Formats: sequence, C-alpha cells, structure tokens
Amino acid sequence: MIRPGSRAVRHFVADGYLTIAPTLSELAVRLGIDSVRLEATAANMNRWAMSGVDTEFGRGTTPYHHINGDADNRPNPNLGPIRTPPFYSIRLFPGDIGAAVGLATDAAAQLLDHQGLPIHGLYACGNDMNSIMNGAYPAPGITLGPALVFAYIAVAHAASVEVD
Repeated sequence: MIRPGSRAVRHFVADGYLTIAPTLSELAVRLGIDSVRLEATAANMNRWAMSGVDTEFGRGTTPYHHINGDADNRPNPNLGPIRTPPFYSIRLFPGDIGAAVGLATDAAAQLLDHQGLPIHGLYACGNDMNSIMNGAYPAPGITLGPALVFAYIAVAHAASVEVD
C-alpha cells in the first residue's frame, strides 16, 4: 500500500499498518518482539547485502529475482543494508495471494448486474472475475488457467452476440 519513496505515511502509522522508530531496538519494543533477534536479523541482512549472497533464503540468485530488484544496487539487486534510521515495519497477515473476490459473472464471463442478470457486451476474466476457486488459492499460477479459459469464452460469446 505504500510505494517506495512515499512521504505520505501518517495515516498508515495512525491505523497501525506502519510502525516507525529511530532505532531497531525501539522498533522491536513498539512491535512487541525480541530486540536482540531483530538486531541479529538486520546484521545478517547487512552481511548479505555486502557480500551479495543470501545464505538463508537465496534472494537474488536467479535472473527472475534480478529483474524484480534494484538494478543500481550492487553486488546483488535484491539485497540492501538495513542501517539508516528511521526504521519501518509494515503489519502483514498471512493469506492467499490470488484474487478471491471479483466481479460476478455468468458462465459466458458476462458481468452480472445487481439482480444477477448479464450485462450484455461487458465481460470479465482473470483477477477481475470472481474466483472459480471459491476463495482458495491452491497453488501459484492457479488464476492463469481460468483467465485464459474465460477470456476465450468471453471472446467466443462476444463474437456470436450482437452488442448494443
């Protein structure tokens, strides 16, 4: 929710999504976690950032990782040191990463109105469409198959139906 470089963070702090502190020790206190372990974790990250090798999680070991990193950061675009205050923490909760709730559609991928009737000429597929997985995300890529199938169905339906 907070983009890199954003300065407008007050409302994120106010609602508890973001925690800020002048030191790692104070951040740990504010989060209610062990400060020694947080500082040890940051020290590990700093070593990995300097060496370019993450021995715990392997971040930055593939070309795919590098594309999603900071190309200007060396020696590894995915590893940066944790040393400049203030320090931030974002509240995260475990959950499924696929879209679970989207726009309601029928079997032809047509959007449904508030009465459950199709809106002719208006379609949805992929993450915009309500998940056929009924709110579950069983594996990475699970949204891709339904996206392709319902895109095909929508195009086939649109080609056979006169649009107002």
